[in-house]
Amino acid sequence: MAENKGDPQPRAGAQMQKMISLKEDGFYSNCTMVETTPFDISVLFGKVRPRVDEKGNRSLVEVYEKQIYLSHLQARALYEALGRSLASLSAPRPEAAPPIDKQQ
Repeated sequence: MAENKGDPQPRAGAQMQKMISLKEDGFYSNCTMVETTPFDISVLFGKVRPRVDEKGNRSLVEVYEKQIYLSHLQARALYEALGRSLASLSAPRPEAAPPIDKQQ
């Protein structure tokens, strides 16, 4: 059997390196919908957009464009991370100290 030197097999007890790749384009969402199954959780991201029908009536419509699926474990991790982030945003911020008067 030929030996493959370009793809080394991990040794027992060896740690695997974690690589992260981020896409540079983002997606802004101002509405979400969550669907749950016994196996996973789906989050749909969308935007509320103005709409004018053929009679000229104006309304808002939700347009869902992106969807992600999470395992229950990953959904719990996201829930906890969002909770920490939102708690830090609502925590009181220290006020700036008054300027020091150097005239004495």
